[in-house]
Amino acid sequence: MNYYIAEEATGLGGSFIISAKASRIRGQPYNKETPSQQAELRARANTTTDQLEKADILAIRIFHTDTGVDIITLGAITFGTTDEEHFISLLSFTPRLAPWPITLELRKRDGTTFRATTELSLLPMPSRLQSCSRIDSLRNALLIRYPNIPLWVPLFPNSFYLSGAWLASDPDNLQKLATRFNVLHIVPSGDGIGYDLDQLDAWFDAAERFGMWIMLDMRWTYQNRHYVRTQVERYKRRGNMLLWYTADEPDGHEDPPDAPSKAYAYIKSLDPYHPISLCLNCQNYHFQEYSAGADIILADVYPIGINTEYSNKYHTPCNTTYGDCGCDNCHTSPLSPALSNMPSRLDLWSRFQTQLGLPPKPLWSVPQAFTAQDFWTRTPTGPEVVAQALLAVNHGATGILMWLYPTSADIEHWTREFALLTLGTIFDRMVLREERQAVEVVRGPGPGRVDAAAWRMKDEVLVSVVALWEAETEKMEVSLRLPRGMPRAKAVDRIMWPRFVRDITWKLDDDGEGRAVYQKTMQGTESSVFVVRV
Repeated sequence: MNYYIAEEATGLGGSFIISAKASRIRGQPYNKETPSQQAELRARANTTTDQLEKADILAIRIFHTDTGVDIITLGAITFGTTDEEHFISLLSFTPRLAPWPITLELRKRDGTTFRATTELSLLPMPSRLQSCSRIDSLRNALLIRYPNIPLWVPLFPNSFYLSGAWLASDPDNLQKLATRFNVLHIVPSGDGIGYDLDQLDAWFDAAERFGMWIMLDMRWTYQNRHYVRTQVERYKRRGNMLLWYTADEPDGHEDPPDAPSKAYAYIKSLDPYHPISLCLNCQNYHFQEYSAGADIILADVYPIGINTEYSNKYHTPCNTTYGDCGCDNCHTSPLSPALSNMPSRLDLWSRFQTQLGLPPKPLWSVPQAFTAQDFWTRTPTGPEVVAQALLAVNHGATGILMWLYPTSADIEHWTREFALLTLGTIFDRMVLREERQAVEVVRGPGPGRVDAAAWRMKDEVLVSVVALWEAETEKMEVSLRLPRGMPRAKAVDRIMWPRFVRDITWKLDDDGEGRAVYQKTMQGTESSVFVVRV
């Protein structure tokens, strides 16, 4: 967790997540031997360097930096261990606002030691009437704690950025939105603080009655400390406060690269109980600096209906160094369908965090759900918007916030139906609590045109699959093989998405291993979510 609160200061109330993987980019040399000595060892052992390293047993000690008092000692950790959770007692920590410095010491069998530092936050109890939200660092899921209830539950945020003018146009609009979507994110105006605060109070009160969480947008004011303090102090103690949203496309607007980090530090000093988010627009423009200013990073990748080589708005060419076509460094071709740009961006940003030696931050997706304008010559179809959302989930996204509501009738219909999948079903339980695993495409229309992922809980496997080709009339047979290590599939238990369009049937396929499923007529931009019993 990125923090704990005082009521959790009990035996085994916390945990550390340990990964003992080699980095080819950062850190200290792992082996003391020279390359020639390593080659001699490999020859004698008839094995590879990786195999030698994986056989190495590591001892790990984690202790208080200030006092040297042990928190946990692990006698044997195998090299190559990934995301191994070890529970700890929090009794040796006193609740306070400042984090506690922690040191990790690793010792190899040959006596070589390595050290790294981290922090643990154990906060005082929050106000009795306020909510808390934090990040589960194992799955990058958002956890929420309702006011005065000592229980943390996962939340899969699924909603839209929302026009305040539309919200104000009819007093029933907010309730209409709340029947399907669980987050209220109102886009502020560019005037002053950006909101009528009295009106905002009324909307937030109504949102709480309807069970919606608040994501407060400070895009125009996050660099103004007076405005930031006014908003944070006014809303941080609400029972439905979820998180803060500071910079919107600071890379595209070329805000000072350190501006989000300055706002982050200031907001955390006012409210350590709610995460901070921002949205990046560019593929890689000061990614390290901008992403440092948030706990959660959103990606708005809008590849549908654009010309990737010529700007429809500015009438200039577009390439890797010049021009704006509405989607930074996006590609559209038969071998690289438009829908592939969002998962590619999330994968790239995950690699960036690894290369920078950073713990992975949660990534959320902003699917393109607005009508045709500027660079975008057409409105996405409803199936394309849902496909964008599921592609993001397949590649690690733990939240969806679409731009922009209100939208077309087609998109509204599809996204409202899709929202039912994310509200307390096996879908969000699996995605937020279980390990995401790759699914092999055995038969399909070609490389990069089918995307799938799986999550397993006991005897059930959740599978999400998306067809990336655009021609909805083009139907293909698709066969998938469940991840290695899973038991033989017994049956496709149920189709969770979609059920209202046509009769979609996934069946067991004979691959000799008992792990394959297939559909004979998958069509372009179609997405499916189903459960396999194993």
